[in-house]
Amino acid sequence: MRLALSSLLVIPVVLAAGAGSLEAASISLNISSGFLYGSGGITVADRLPVSTLCVLVADLDGNGFDPVPAGAWVGGGDVLVAITDLEYDASAGGTRAFDLTSGSSGTAGFFSRTLNVDLGQFGGRVEPVAVALRWFPAILAGVDLNVVTPVQGMAYGEFSRAVPVYSGTNEWLVPMTGGAIFDLDPLATSGFGGIDGDVSAMATLAVIPEPGVASLAAMGLLAVWRRRVRCD
Repeated sequence: MRLALSSLLVIPVVLAAGAGSLEAASISLNISSGFLYGSGGITVADRLPVSTLCVLVADLDGNGFDPVPAGAWVGGGDVLVAITDLEYDASAGGTRAFDLTSGSSGTAGFFSRTLNVDLGQFGGRVEPVAVALRWFPAILAGVDLNVVTPVQGMAYGEFSRAVPVYSGTNEWLVPMTGGAIFDLDPLATSGFGGIDGDVSAMATLAVIPEPGVASLAAMGLLAVWRRRVRCD
């Protein structure tokens, strides 16, 4: 049974200017949540600064979202989605990255964004594509994503929803339908009256080593083991 969103929480989403007259080749996504947290806990002190870096990821190959590898923002067949966010300065990374919320809020941890997505970046794709929100507590928005990348062991959070929970919202599956406006089913934590546990809003995932690095590490361990065997 889907729950009526209006009876659980009120999320102040501000539609991007001109969203009602989107170009045919773009769509607008309204994305919100209760509070987002780092990896340390779910207290008020653990709520993320509004300047925390966030990205939108698309699962192009349809096999689920791959873990973040060290030295890159996405792995496998995933890609970063280029967005236009009229609340966030593109010169500060707004073409591929954004912070938690517009400056008018300033509430630590609270996430609310309207993102315009140019469908042309998907190269004529006709099938819908699944997307997910990722947040990186150790990185502040505004960095050059070509220079600053996640490192091994760094914590990050991820959220997507295949089946909507709240009435009047959409699954995190973006159709290649220009001119549409979608309210994605929110990560509605208890702080905003939702049913999602606060732990689901924590950065509980960790950046993994690149495959090559992992292989070299394994080879090193094997060499150590062989030396020990010879010594014995």
